[in-house]
Amino acid sequence: MKGMTSLLWKSARQLVPKGKYRWQLILLVMIAAAIPVTELLVAKLFTDLVVGGSSLPMSEIVISVVLFAVLFASTRIANYLQKTYRVKFFDKAFGADEREKSKFTESWEWAMALEMVNVFSFLTQMFVIAGFFFFLNPGFAAINLVFILIVLQVMGVLFVRQFKTQRGFVQKRRAKEEVTPAERLGVRIQQAEFGTLLASAGVVVLFGLLIWFSISGMISLSNTIVFFLGLRLQNTTFSSVSSALMRFARAKANSF
Repeated sequence: MKGMTSLLWKSARQLVPKGKYRWQLILLVMIAAAIPVTELLVAKLFTDLVVGGSSLPMSEIVISVVLFAVLFASTRIANYLQKTYRVKFFDKAFGADEREKSKFTESWEWAMALEMVNVFSFLTQMFVIAGFFFFLNPGFAAINLVFILIVLQVMGVLFVRQFKTQRGFVQKRRAKEEVTPAERLGVRIQQAEFGTLLASAGVVVLFGLLIWFSISGMISLSNTIVFFLGLRLQNTTFSSVSSALMRFARAKANSF
């Protein structure tokens, strides 16, 4: 994980100028991180209404339904604004960059920048979801956090290995050696899917533990449903992180 963190941090400092642009990058990442937690809050409201709605006063039901609708709409709007604004952000950030670079390098830097935001956003989302789980059940949340750290360690190793492989392809291209598209893309996709597969296998184990916690009465029915939805979201995030990391490795290898 140390090698992955180092490469990401150095790339962020290289791509984004100091000052307001770095603060804007942090804001973009935080907006993306807030979206899944809001979605889990929506899920929590929905399950509480379904499970215990019949015993609630009508005024509380109306308030919950309105809050549910507002939060749901907010997540869709925030997701749209975050994904569209980041293009304008990097356009301004690259415009403030005084380094001389070719069109080829600039094109790869754009690819790297967009994937970098994806990686930072997905990683932050993952830890925010893990933090939200502690409010539902600290014991299960602690197990989930350890699992996340293990998976990220494995993905970090795959990421560094992929970066070295892609740098090798770049050196071969400069030496006029042939590297087929199937070879370049195949290695990247294989590593990304391998990381996703390992994460999914671990999530299946977590589902089994969740069922045991629920049957044992350590987690309520409504929280079990929220945990289930959260783990599915986390599994999707693992897949997104793995793919984004491998695309980032390819872009970084070609841009510098």
